[in-house]
Amino acid sequence: MFKPIVLASLLLTAAAQAADTGAYAGLALHRPTIELDAGPVDVNWNLSSFSVLGGYQFHQNFALEGRIAVGANDDKVGVQGNSLTVGIDRSYALFAKASYPVADGMALYGLAGYDYTKFNADAVVDGEIENADSSENGLAYGVGFQYDVNDKLTVALEYLVRPDIEDEELKASNRGFGLTASFKF
Repeated sequence: MFKPIVLASLLLTAAAQAADTGAYAGLALHRPTIELDAGPVDVNWNLSSFSVLGGYQFHQNFALEGRIAVGANDDKVGVQGNSLTVGIDRSYALFAKASYPVADGMALYGLAGYDYTKFNADAVVDGEIENADSSENGLAYGVGFQYDVNDKLTVALEYLVRPDIEDEELKASNRGFGLTASFKF
């Protein structure tokens, strides 16, 4: 009688541990601002992107996370005959995520990793449209605050800095706030 109870307990414990894999997936909405320092004038494009994210929590304080994003809107700066419209076409990122619990179900976290972003850009100069698409890749990092709604659902507010947009003539920063929601498997 005692052996079947011990065996059943061991099987239930193993099944429970296998079900709690550390894997998670979710969605994010980000509102990055592209800021161009054009001498005496600062120019800003306010964009939006939607991301699908997935990761694995190896430890209470460490996870690896991947994200794939698409742009949700473009923004235009300028007047009818001379303008620049910028938008995010797509973005891919891989982050190491370190978190520090500050209270029950709440944590601060930092992200650091690699990001590739392709931008759509159309310049109108004297009424002529020119395609000025570009892409940037490199170090991306950020900080955030997450809250566990329950054992499976986590929501977070974060601030991400992605690689600057650079060429011979200009440099623009790419950073902004985002909201994420993730589901633990």
